[in-house]
Amino acid sequence: MHMDHAKDNKLDYPLVSVVIPTHNRKKKLARLIKSILECNYPKNKLEIIVVDDASTDGTYEYINKLFPQVKVVRNSEEKLPAESRNIGMRTSKGKYIFVIDDDNIVDKDAIRELVKFMEKHPEVGVAGSIMYFLSAPKKIWCAGVRRSYWTTLTKLIGFNTIDNGQYRRPYESEDFPNAFMVRREVLKRVGLFNSKLFPIHYEEADFCQRVSRAGYKVMVVPTAKIWHDIPLPEQSRVSTLHLKSPLRAYYAVRNRILFHAIWSKNVIQRFVALLASLIVTAYYVLTALKEVTSNRHEVIKSMIKGVIDGFKMMNKCISRRCS
Repeated sequence: MHMDHAKDNKLDYPLVSVVIPTHNRKKKLARLIKSILECNYPKNKLEIIVVDDASTDGTYEYINKLFPQVKVVRNSEEKLPAESRNIGMRTSKGKYIFVIDDDNIVDKDAIRELVKFMEKHPEVGVAGSIMYFLSAPKKIWCAGVRRSYWTTLTKLIGFNTIDNGQYRRPYESEDFPNAFMVRREVLKRVGLFNSKLFPIHYEEADFCQRVSRAGYKVMVVPTAKIWHDIPLPEQSRVSTLHLKSPLRAYYAVRNRILFHAIWSKNVIQRFVALLASLIVTAYYVLTALKEVTSNRHEVIKSMIKGVIDGFKMMNKCISRRCS
């Protein structure tokens, strides 16, 4: 419990809509919802919306039975995370929308800390927590994002390091994967996720670029904490690089090309970034050859198709800014 908890009584707790896209992970989803319901935020100020992305494991019935207070929207066909988030956002009513993936557990103070920070800082459009590995609770998975627009390499701040209190004050981030809070007024300015272009991979990066261009800040709030249930990097490099499925491999490669084609600052940077994208893809292919076992050829074919489609779509995206 934080020392300034008493001061929070002055906080006029606004309605927070929690939007959770999910697909065939009902047990992990239930674990997340339980952690949200146990948090130190008034339950009558929380609206939990689950978007069941055409699950085949009985997610809809399971969650409705366990948590009747949760609104579950079911997609009749799989739409992937970006559009599922959009569906939840369109349904939501909160002043703030907390978007979070189903394979997480939230700290009891996380939602309150994010709201408290955003209430004090109206210039902040998106705020995120420090995210830890669930299997190593003191080890940081992501404390924000730094991205090179020359090499296209994305750095998760603090990745795979122990939290020794090195991140104490809020600071800016490029964007957030996995979980973050959005101010509703931002959506009126920049719209929702670009789910047509970025249905999965780079959808948060593109969204936060638009938020920043609209004059808002994207900030890390270190007092908010989340635990993400993913393998440690030493356990699975294939998972870290998104090479487990052909679909994810395709979009990871294609959308790297499209994102940097759109958001590079000038022609020279764009050229260098696109060349770097090819080098990164070659590294992914080599990794797949060495470490992917069950569907290696499909994954590699998907990456090659991702490169071809990325370059085919690139000019149209640049000219239209991919609206």
